[in-house]
Formats: sequence, structure tokens, C-alpha cells
Amino acid sequence: MSPSIPKMMKAAVIDKFGGPRVLHVARIAVPELGEREILVRIQAAGIGSWDPWVREGGMGGGRFPMVLGSDGSGTVAAVGSKVSRFKPGDRVYGYTFDNPKGGFYAEYAAVPEDDAAHVPGRLRMTEAAGLAACGLTALAGFDRLKVEKGLTVMVLGASGGVGHLALQLAKRRGGRILAVASGPDGVALAKRLGADEAVNGKAVDVARAARAFAPEGLDGAFVFANSDRLAAALKQIKKGGTIAYPEGVDPEPRGSSGVKVHSFNGLPDPVGFERLNDLVVQGPFRVEVSRTYRLGDLPRAHRDVLKHHLGKLIVTPKA
Repeated sequence: MSPSIPKMMKAAVIDKFGGPRVLHVARIAVPELGEREILVRIQAAGIGSWDPWVREGGMGGGRFPMVLGSDGSGTVAAVGSKVSRFKPGDRVYGYTFDNPKGGFYAEYAAVPEDDAAHVPGRLRMTEAAGLAACGLTALAGFDRLKVEKGLTVMVLGASGGVGHLALQLAKRRGGRILAVASGPDGVALAKRLGADEAVNGKAVDVARAARAFAPEGLDGAFVFANSDRLAAALKQIKKGGTIAYPEGVDPEPRGSSGVKVHSFNGLPDPVGFERLNDLVVQGPFRVEVSRTYRLGDLPRAHRDVLKHHLGKLIVTPKA
């Protein structure tokens, strides 16, 4: 690697599984670069709602000290001998859910070439840090729901990390969107992002709102957040319609007879990144960053990510 790349770096690590307090800042070795990997000098990393589950040992295994953080952005510091898509200095963002060389809560990360992409358009690096995991998950949902012009779609969890991106991508495809958001601030965000109608899922009868929005029934629904009280709203999907939700949503959504229900995962690959980037650059696009933390603030961030917030929480590699 280049002599300008240090041998040691700051990272937020865990030495054992447990609560937020197990996260602490340490100096560890910069990961060694494989022949098909890029070394990214991290500028920002996304804080996923799933990160506390990983921190508590939900995935099991792993070597300590362990660096969490499944997605982030930065500039390429070095490339492996067989890398063809990137060069030093490129602005990139990436997504690696179970990287044995460590995640993005650090100053540097070694990322497989296929798990990264060039930052689209003029997207800010803090926005790009929150785009990969949630954006690819939203895109996977489109493959299930097949959003197209004129389709009436309800988005449950429209102000969350995945939901607010799915809303914008669905509008790119010409969908007519009923956004079910969390809180008045979530409703305001959904409206700013182009929802045809937006309601507070915790304060209104969502089933009634769905009937008013689509009297003949909705064509489909993205479910990024769910609760028992929303079951009646999902009954408003018409026969032949589709409900799509990422694995991990609890309770799992159910539809009426004749409604297809599909689960999905968003996984990184060059084709997926290219499709996502193509959609993002078609017009104004926003990754909502509601708060930015430093590495030393991650215990608090891991508590905050499980509370009400809009869009994404982001960490920057500062102690």
C-alpha cells in the first residue's frame, strides 16, 4: 500500500457482545488489502437499525476486536492488483454486511470491489453513507412490487431509512404514493419528498386513509414498519395486488385472499448499484440525515437509532 496510508487507525470496536457500552474507540491495524478489494478512507458511515442486533451477538461468530458498520462512503486510498472499476481518489460508497476485515465504523475499510460503487451525481458524502444498504433494499422491493406509472402504492414506514428512499424511487417510476409516516415531522418529510398523500400512522385510521386514497383498492404496499394496528390497512390491497417487505419486519405483514406477499433482502452487486445510481441521478434526490455522530458517540447513537428519528443516522470517523 501507499506510504501515505498509516499502519494504524482509529475505529469504534467491540471486544465482546453486549449493550451500547461495549462500543469504544481504539487504535487498531488498518486492514490489509486483498487483490479484489479497495481500501476506502472513510468520510461517513451509516448507523443501521440492525446494528444493535449485531452488537448484541445476533449474527454470532466473529473475531474481536470487531468493527461494526455495514455501509459508508469515502475516497479510494488504494486498490488491489485485480481491481478494474476503481482508482485512488474515486468517491465511493459501499455495503458489506458481514465483512471479516471489519466494517465502516473506522478511518479505513477494506471493501470487496463488487460491494462498492461510485457516488452518484453530486450526492454529499454524508448522504452517500446512508444510501447503500437502504437504497439497495428499496430497489429489491421494486423487483417484487414492480412499480410503474399509475400504480397506487402505500408505503408503511415512509419516513424511515429505507422508506423515505423507496418513496422517492417509486415516484421516479411514476407511482402514486400514499405515505404512512411516523409523527408530524415524518409526514412533513414525506410530503417534501413527493408523496401524493401522507398521514401519521400513529395518529390516524390508516385503513380509512387508504380507502379515501384508492377507493377501488391499492395495487400494492411496501412495508418497512408494521404493527398489529396496521393490519386493517393492509386489507385495502386489491385482489391480485402485492405486499413486499424486507426480511426482519415484525410482525410479518399479511394480506387478504388473492394478495401476493413477498419478502426480500437488498444485497450488494455491481448491477444493483448501477440501477440504483441510474435512478438517483434522474432528478433531485435526498438521503435524509437527521443526526451525525462521532465515533466516541456511538453508544448513544445505538440507543437513538431504536427511537423515533427521520431517515438515517450517520457517524463520522472522529473520536
